[in-house]
Amino acid sequence: YSLGRTATRLADFEKGLRIIRDLLHDRGIRVAGGEERDAGTVFLKAGRRPVPVYISAEGPRTLRVAGRTCDGVILGTGFDLRVLQWAKDRISEGAAEADRGAAEIDVMPAGMICVDDDGEQARRRVRSRMANRAHHNFRFTYETVPEEERAGVKRFMENFDISKPIEERVDPKYVTDYLVERFTIAGTPEECAARVKRLEASGVKRLLLTPPNAISTETMRAWGERVMPLCR
Repeated sequence: YSLGRTATRLADFEKGLRIIRDLLHDRGIRVAGGEERDAGTVFLKAGRRPVPVYISAEGPRTLRVAGRTCDGVILGTGFDLRVLQWAKDRISEGAAEADRGAAEIDVMPAGMICVDDDGEQARRRVRSRMANRAHHNFRFTYETVPEEERAGVKRFMENFDISKPIEERVDPKYVTDYLVERFTIAGTPEECAARVKRLEASGVKRLLLTPPNAISTETMRAWGERVMPLCR
């Protein structure tokens, strides 16, 4: 994404995932014979198995790959419940193609967090760091962006500079409220807990949460001490 290298073809990525999952689920993989070995099935003989295979996914094609091949998805599309349902639908399509049930696949939304007694201050502090997460969602499509938010998201993309340090890649003035709401859980402890509870009610069991680099320790402490007790 940020190294300027060519991405792996999705078909090759899926093939690799199948090999990894077969090894980690004790099914083994078939290997061809050669001058120094016979053909046969190779098994992994290290560690405790089975090991669940998760990938991070955002776009429709990769989400379908996850549905066909993975045990879980780290969902980079944010915390918007409408987008969460869109992603689940794409995962379900992939699962159906492989005769799997969508319920077999764990969905773990990922995004940024910030906690402050002043909710607006929390949302200001998280703006620069979450911009990178939003940017790589929209490099190929605006499919999941509501029409009324599309102009603002396009301005954000046009003013993003991937060559800069991760928290300096865009002027915060281009990060719209929609992007903050979608890609972060930021606000007062009560506001953050309410977002978590809404996600739980939609079927989410796990979240992958990242604090801003500059305030990571205080954010994680506040989350553990002031948000999590409200979620129990």
